[in-house]
Amino acid sequence: MSFFKELKRRNVVKVASVYLVTAWLVMQIISVISPFLKLPTMFGTIVTVVFMIGFPIACIFAWAFELTPEGIRPTNDVEQGTSITNQTGRKINLW
Repeated sequence: MSFFKELKRRNVVKVASVYLVTAWLVMQIISVISPFLKLPTMFGTIVTVVFMIGFPIACIFAWAFELTPEGIRPTNDVEQGTSITNQTGRKINLW
């Protein structure tokens, strides 16, 4: 199995895309409301850095853990035949 197929199977691609879109949306909102709230310009920089640090962490968690009906479990504990990544992938798409 290729590396990119494994990324898709573990929903890393979907988690990364949802994370990036959400981060972009939050940064856009901050850029619009920060002048009205008189926030310092450093606030936007701090939020951007926090999102940049959080991105690889979110991808690592998406790789290492899988959402199952029993809850969040390590991917190694879930057999490929009993995996519900299609269902969890649809939930991620809805978010």
